[in-house]
Amino acid sequence: MDIKEFAAEFMEGVQFTMEDEGCEMEKALTEGIIEYLVTAGEIGAPIVAPFKKTKAAISAFDYNEENNSLDLFLTVQADNLLGKVNNSKIEDSFNRMMRFYNEALDGTIESMTNSGSEVMEAVELVKASKGKVENLRMFVLTNGLNNDYEPVYTDLENGLVLSQSVWDMQRVFQQHKIQSGKEKIDVDFAVNYGTELQCIKMAKNDPDVDGYLAIIPGTTLAQVYNTYQQALLEKNVRTFLQFKTKVNRGIRNTLLAKPGMFFSYNNGISTTASFVATKEVDGITYITRIEDWQIVNGGQTTASIAATYAEKKHDLSKVFVAMKVSVIPDEEKSHEEVPMISKYANSQTAVKDSDQSSNEPYLVQLEGFSRNTWVPNGNAKSTTKWYFERTRGQYLDDKAHQIGLQQKEFDKNYPKSHKLTKTDLAKYEMCWEQHPDIVCKGGEKAYDTYIKDIKASKPVASETTYKRLVAKAILYKAIDRYVNSLKRGGYKSNMDNYLMASLSILSKKMLDLDYIWEHQQVQPELEEVIKRLEPVVWEHITGTNASNGAQGANVNEWTKKADCWNALKVVLQSQESLPSNLLLAPDAMVDDTLNQAQQDTINQAWAIPAEVWKGIAKWAKENNQLTPLERKMAFSFGAYRESNRMFSLKQATQGLKIIKKCNELGYTGE
Repeated sequence: MDIKEFAAEFMEGVQFTMEDEGCEMEKALTEGIIEYLVTAGEIGAPIVAPFKKTKAAISAFDYNEENNSLDLFLTVQADNLLGKVNNSKIEDSFNRMMRFYNEALDGTIESMTNSGSEVMEAVELVKASKGKVENLRMFVLTNGLNNDYEPVYTDLENGLVLSQSVWDMQRVFQQHKIQSGKEKIDVDFAVNYGTELQCIKMAKNDPDVDGYLAIIPGTTLAQVYNTYQQALLEKNVRTFLQFKTKVNRGIRNTLLAKPGMFFSYNNGISTTASFVATKEVDGITYITRIEDWQIVNGGQTTASIAATYAEKKHDLSKVFVAMKVSVIPDEEKSHEEVPMISKYANSQTAVKDSDQSSNEPYLVQLEGFSRNTWVPNGNAKSTTKWYFERTRGQYLDDKAHQIGLQQKEFDKNYPKSHKLTKTDLAKYEMCWEQHPDIVCKGGEKAYDTYIKDIKASKPVASETTYKRLVAKAILYKAIDRYVNSLKRGGYKSNMDNYLMASLSILSKKMLDLDYIWEHQQVQPELEEVIKRLEPVVWEHITGTNASNGAQGANVNEWTKKADCWNALKVVLQSQESLPSNLLLAPDAMVDDTLNQAQQDTINQAWAIPAEVWKGIAKWAKENNQLTPLERKMAFSFGAYRESNRMFSLKQATQGLKIIKKCNELGYTGE
C-alpha cells in the first residue's frame, strides 16, 4: 500500500464516521488523525470540540496530566487528496490557536460565548491551567501534505514552553506502517547524517545478543528523533514528558550552559536493534548503520536534546551521548528480550503501575472474550463483535496487519463504534461503582484508580462479566447520545458520568444489563428514566439549583469533588426507584466478577464429571438420601456438564456441599 491508497482508505473511514455519528467533516477528520497521535503516545485523550470565531480557532483540546501540558489542536482540510498545505497556512493555524489561548485568558471568548457552551470547557481549562502547566502544546492536523515545517519549541513568559508540531498524512501513514510492522527504523548514519559512531564491541557473553558501547553526537540523535519522533521510543515504557520534570529541565540547562560536560553529566541511552553494520579504521570500530533501532531507556534525554536542538538558536555541536546497543537478530528472541531490557533499563526511575498494566490477567481474560463473543443479532447469523483494546493502539495495529479483503472483513467484524479501550472500561466501571467525581478528573486518573482496585482484588472475568461490561458501554453511549441531542453545549462528559452513576444508585446496581447485551440497546422505559433524570443532574452540577452549594463554582472543578457527588446522592433519594421490569431477577448474580478463590470453587465443581453427578442423583433416590431439591440439583449439574454449561458461583458452592454431604453419608460412587 502506498500513501495515496492509504489516504483514500483513511478518508473513506472519515466519511463513514460522518455518516455513523452524523457529524461534520472537521470533527470526523480530527477524530481520525487524533487516534494515530494517541497510538503514537504523543497525547492523552483530547475532547474534540471544533470552534471558530473571528481569528481564534481550535478543533480539540486536552489537559495532559502526564506531560503537565495544555494541548490545543486545529485541523486543516486539504483542497484535494494529499493536497499541499503550505507553511503560511500552517503558521496561520498556530496563530489562530494562540489567539484562542490568549482570548480565553483575557475573557474575550467568554464574553462572546453562551455560558455552558462546549467551548467554555476549553476556556475554563485554559484559565485553570495558568501558572500550573509548564507546556503549551499546539498541533496542526491535516489530511494534506506538508514536508517543510519542523517542530518548534519556544520559551514563553512564566516558564511556559510552547511546542508546535504538524501531523500531516505522511506522518499518519508512517505511524500506520510502524503499527503494521511494515516500517522499521533503519538509520544509515554515514549516508543520512554524514557521521559514523565510534564504538567498542563487547565480548560475546550470550549467543543470542551482541553488545556495543558507542558515542553519538547530540545533533545526530536530535535529527533522528525529529524524523521518527515517538516511533523511536515505541518499546520505551514512558513517552517524552516535555520539560515537566526536574531531570528534564536539568538536561536542558546542561545543554545550554555546559554542552561540553553533557557526556560526563548524563547516563546516556540504552537501545536495541536487529542488525548493526560496522567498519574499522586504524584499529577503531565505527557503527555505520543500525536496523530496527529502538531507544528503550533514555527517551527523556533524547527528546530533550531534540527539543533544544529545534529551537535553532542553540549550538549542540559539543554535545555527545553515551549509547549502549543490544543487537538481537532473532525476531522471536527479540520479542522476549526487548521488553525485559526496557523494564530493567527503566528500573532506575519510578514507572507507574498503569504504564505496565496491559498484561494484568483480568484484562487479558476480557480480551479473550472480546475476540470470541459474537454480538446477538436476533435470528440472523452474528457478524460483529466488540473489540477490547488491551494495549494502546491495538485496534489500529490489528487492522493494519490485515490485507485487502481481510481488512474489509475486520471492519465488518469490529466496527469502529464497537471499540472499547482500557480508559473506556475504567470510565464505565468507575461510574457504575458510583465514583463519577473520580471519572471527571480525567481518563488517566480513573484508570489508575480502577487498575489499583483490580490489582488488589484480583478478579477473574467470565463471559457474563464481559457481556455486562459491554452492556455498560452501550448504556453510557445511550446517555451520551441523549445528552448531546439536548444541545446544552458544555459539560457533556460530566453529565454522562453523573447520569450513569445515578442509574447505578437508583437501580442498586441491579439494572438488567443482560437485556441490554441481548438487544444491544437500552430499554425504551430506561430511556424515559434518563430523560427524567437529566434536568435534575444538570441543575445540580451547573449550580442552577441553589440548594446544592455549587453556586458560582467552576463546573468542571465542582464535579471532581466528592462533595458534589455526595450532595447529588441526597437529591436522588427523592427520585423514584427504577421499575422492576428494568431490573435483574432477585436470584441473578449482579456482580459476576469473581476473585481467584471464587473461580477456584467453580473450577473444582466443574472438574467433577457428569456421570458422577448423575450417579449421586440415582444413588440418593434409591437410598432415600439427600433432600428432593438436592437430588434434583445433582441431576441438573450432570446435565450442565454434558452440555458444557458453566456453573455459577452459587451453583458450584451448592454442588460442593452436596458432594461433601454424600461422602459423609458413605457414598462410594458404586
